[in-house]
This record gives sequence, C-alpha cells and structure tokens, in this order.
Amino acid sequence: MPWRKILRNMFGLDWRSLALMRMALAVVILADLAIGAQHLAAFYTDDGVLPRTDLIAQTNPVFSLHLISGSWWWAAGLFGLEAISAVMMLVGYRTRLATVVCWFLLVSRQARNPLLLFGSDIVLRVAMFWAMFLPLNRRLSLDAAWGRVRPPMESSYLGAAGFGAIVQFILVYLISGVLKSDPVWWVDHTAVYYALSIDIYSRPLGTWLNQYDGVTAFLTICTLYLEIYGPVLFILPVASAWGRLLGFVLFAGLQVGFALTMQMGLFWAVMIAFNLMFLPTEFWNWQPKPVDRFERWWRFSANSFFSLRISFQKRPINPPNLPPPDGWLTKILRRGGALVRDAGLLGLTLVIVFYNIDTVPGHDPLLPRPLSALVDDLGLDQFYNMFAPSPQTVDGWFVLRAWLENGRNVDLRTGVTATLAKPDSVADTYGDEINASLLIDLTFDDYAQFRENYLRYLAAQWNENHPPAEQVKTLEMIFMQQINGPTHTKSAPAPIVLWTENF
Repeated sequence: MPWRKILRNMFGLDWRSLALMRMALAVVILADLAIGAQHLAAFYTDDGVLPRTDLIAQTNPVFSLHLISGSWWWAAGLFGLEAISAVMMLVGYRTRLATVVCWFLLVSRQARNPLLLFGSDIVLRVAMFWAMFLPLNRRLSLDAAWGRVRPPMESSYLGAAGFGAIVQFILVYLISGVLKSDPVWWVDHTAVYYALSIDIYSRPLGTWLNQYDGVTAFLTICTLYLEIYGPVLFILPVASAWGRLLGFVLFAGLQVGFALTMQMGLFWAVMIAFNLMFLPTEFWNWQPKPVDRFERWWRFSANSFFSLRISFQKRPINPPNLPPPDGWLTKILRRGGALVRDAGLLGLTLVIVFYNIDTVPGHDPLLPRPLSALVDDLGLDQFYNMFAPSPQTVDGWFVLRAWLENGRNVDLRTGVTATLAKPDSVADTYGDEINASLLIDLTFDDYAQFRENYLRYLAAQWNENHPPAEQVKTLEMIFMQQINGPTHTKSAPAPIVLWTENF
C-alpha cells in the first residue's frame, strides 16, 4: 500500500544499521566504563567523594544497585557485570537481555553519583532505553548466526520502538535549537565565538579557529539552523535515502567538529552511535559484497568456534536451528502482547514529546506531575540546554591550595607550590570528563553542600602519602573567575574562595 511505503520511508530502519548502532553503543558504554573505572574508589564507594549517607541525606536519589553497598568490591563487581553485558551486546549474544542489563546498570551507575553527569550521559541513557525494544540482533549477531532469531523478511524494520527512537533522536537536536533563544544566536551570531572562548572546554584547534569572526558567525548560523530544521531530513516521505544520507553526514560532521574544537567527553561518540540507525538500505546495497562477506565470515567464525554446522548460503541465510513454528494460541498471545507493547511505546513517545516541550520556557506545563515523575523514574529525564539560551560567559580555573603543617602551601592536584596564575591549558587541568563535570558542578551554589566532601577526600588522599610535617592543615577551594566579553576580551581574573576547610 502507498501509505505503508510512505511510513517505511519516514520511520523504517535498516536491520544492518540497527546492528551497527548496537555495536557502537556497546563500544561507547565500554569506553565510559573504562573512564569511570579509573576513579572507582573516588566516585563510587563510601571511601570516596560522595558516601551513600551523604548522597541520600542531600539528594533524593532514584533506586540504584550501586547504593546497596559502598565497598570497592561491590562497585567493581557491578562495573564488571556491565562490561560483560556490553560485550554480549557488542557481539549480539542474547542481545535483548544484554541490552536490558546494560541500560539498568547504566541508570544505576549514573544515580550513584549525579555530580558526574555530562550531556553525553543523558543521551546515552535515553538511547539505551529505546535500544532495549529495537530488534538489534537480526543481522551481524551471534543470535542470528546460531539461529536464535528468524531472519528478517523485509529490508527494513518498521515498528513503534523505531518510531520512538527516531522521535527521541530528533528531540535532542530540535529542543536544543529551540532553547537557543539569545540574540547571540539569532542576531549577533557570536554564539560559537563565546562557546570557543570557554577555556574549560576549548581545544587548541578551537582557540585557533576563534580568531576568525566571520568563520564563527557562519558556524553559529549553520549550527542553529541545522539543529532546528535539519532533523526533517531523517523523516522525508520521498527521497528518504538521500535525505538520511545527507542528514547523517551533516549531523556526524557537526559532532566531529565539536570533538575537534571542544573537550566535551563522549558526547560526540554517543550522538554518532545513535545517528547510525538512519543509514538507509541503499547505503548498504551500494556495495553489498563486503557486507555479505563479513556476515558470512561472522557466521562461519561463530559456528566454527562452537563446532556447529556451517552454512555458506547467500542471503537470506536460513540458520540451521530455527525454533519450530508457533501454534495458533502462541501466535494470538504473541500478537496481543506485541500490540500492548507497541501501544505503550507510542504513548510513552508522546509523553516524552510533552516532557521536552515543557523544558521550553514561556508556557504552562503540558504534562501532569505523575507522568513527569514516571519519565524520571524510567531514567528518561532530559534537558538539552547545551549552550542555551546562550553560551556561558563565566569562565575560569580552580586552585586547590593547601596549607601544610610545616607552613608550606601546595596545590593538591599538582603537588607543587600553589599559584593563582592562569595555566597554559585550563581544560587540561580538569583531567577527564568525570573530573571536569564534578568541578564545574561545584562552582554552582546548588552543589555547595558537596564541596566539603570533595576537599576532605583530597586531603585524606594527600595525608595518606605524606609524613606528619606535610599533613594538610587548611585547604581552600579557589575559583579564579573570568568573564568572557565581546571582541575577544576577558575580564581580569578574580579569586573567589568557594570553600575553606580546616583540619
């Protein structure tokens, strides 16, 4: 039917693209775990920056397995379980179960220490939610190689989960664009200049690029209009293949540009991984032989490893051990369950649309409080306000100055004499995205109650490795604040003592 073809053009997803997205999301989770594992004791145990008692007393945390115990072994075990699940997801073994476990442990891990959350964490969390309901294992998976799932009968997947994932992806950019309401975006076109002026994030390429006002003005216009109008390329009713290819290139290029010019953690990787689902069937059919050869090699390797029967048939490949056909009662129950599931997913998609609209200021809330709470409980709370309504102008760097028992003062992060002078690279002083997110949060008054915990942890770590004469007596958290102004100006650094702790 013509209407079904139009729907497939707008909301269909190629099986191979879904498989590639599955692999990419699994790799991102493994990378996220590798970063977090370097700070396991500091950020996920009771001996670290945020003990469970303080988290519960000062916030209203959602349920988290990571809160059951504060020991290093418990945190390490959950990290290991999440890593195993991500590897299972990567190779497509018991994919649905692995994806569910990955999502659940990801939400649990993020709830354990909300101070560490970055924009990439929000997008990864919501992408993994929709991934749980998508058929990610129909191609390029061990499940397909071993006959755990039936081969797809159509070239693309069309379903409620795919519709929800597409809407979710579009909302990330659309809401981000709508929230960019300041004149620096629409009138002055200086938003990219201000964003690249933030020393906390800027990379050398971004600093160099920021010299050219014409270039940054052009990038401001391109970014704004791409975020607001570009997502329509993914849901064209006609010429959908060309639209999606163009959309993929433009949005992936936007993220690569972010990664090259700004230090924003894994945000670029998460968004590109999520974007992979839009690669159209025509992309794969342009040069099908390499994909077919890889899939046959994948099947050969999987079957050879477990000494199962090998099949070299061309697509569609019929696995040797498909489950027997369902009986009539099983079919009725399965279809009824699918209808209930799809209705729930479509309803949830509508709720998420309203949830995002409510983040735009200037109107009464559309979503009743119980539904808003449901979104939060599912780990789908989201707010895409990056550089909105305008990039921040407050900038600066931290000095963690400790006065020791012998009268000497040092910066606890470097171990050398503390100085208020601006470092050569402010972004490098923050370390990885976890430490950057933590320190940036601590500059805000909403997180002031966590500053004492952080300083006491740093002092304890220092004292453990130094003699009595070198023990910390007083520790100051100083933020050297600068204000980024127009025409490449910065205010003089002003020291702001955020916290002083005596020992």
